[in-house]
Amino acid sequence: MSSLESNIKALIKLLGDDHPDVVEAARLKLVEMGDTALPFLEKTALSGEDSKTRVEAKQVMEGIRLASLNRDWAANARLSDKKLDLELSVFLLAKVLYPALRFAEYQQKLDELAEKVRRKIRWLRKPESRLAAMNAVLFDDEKFQGNWGDYFDPQNSYLNAVLDRKVGIPISLSVLVLLIAKRAKIPLKGVGIPGHFMVKYQDDQREIYLDPFNGGRMLTRPECVQFILEAGFPYQKEFLEPVSSRDILGRMLRNLILIYLDRHEKTLEKTLTRFLDLIYEETGFQIKPLGELE
Repeated sequence: MSSLESNIKALIKLLGDDHPDVVEAARLKLVEMGDTALPFLEKTALSGEDSKTRVEAKQVMEGIRLASLNRDWAANARLSDKKLDLELSVFLLAKVLYPALRFAEYQQKLDELAEKVRRKIRWLRKPESRLAAMNAVLFDDEKFQGNWGDYFDPQNSYLNAVLDRKVGIPISLSVLVLLIAKRAKIPLKGVGIPGHFMVKYQDDQREIYLDPFNGGRMLTRPECVQFILEAGFPYQKEFLEPVSSRDILGRMLRNLILIYLDRHEKTLEKTLTRFLDLIYEETGFQIKPLGELE
């Protein structure tokens, strides 16, 4: 038996210790060892060891997984705004809750939805007609909708779950629309209205807002201003300006952190808080305080 193997086994044994400080020190060291410790932890998790050690081994395995995911997210977050890919980022975010997620499977679903949209808009030239056709595919044919009944379900914020269940909250449904519109060559941007999220089309002649949470209804700028005022916010011009992929991700993360804070799920809250720090770490951006889900 090598000294490394002996060290790992000794640390795993300490996971069953009665002293919390000893357990925490062993846990941190094993997480630091990463993939090297995984085979031994897996064996312990499936063995006849005492239940405390088995439970701790499983938690350490999850800690190693999240540490690896954190490194992937950090590398992604360091990209410039121009290179930061919204689609890759939202699926990377989903791996926090869905470790076995296969990106290609869900990218294929987006491709298929986009192809249905392309067939609908092929002969349409007016932006209003193209947007209405996209709405018909997503909200009439495919039945995507806002999850009014269980708004605070965290699955509403993960794009793979939105694609599987066809329900979401304003920002996740807006991300769905943005990714499909990009494939269908419909130029849309995200708009971060306070307490809500929409997308908009803009050219030299017109400005059209879409509300994916409400079936893709189309609004004018004055109607959006009225929406903001009725929600209790003083109107500011920047509320209706396009937001970056980085800010969309920041908003999604704040939503999830709020949910996990309320549910006392500390591991997920801590992981996503670190993700939020990383997404703005090198920009000097002042992170918006946590508020309501959007």
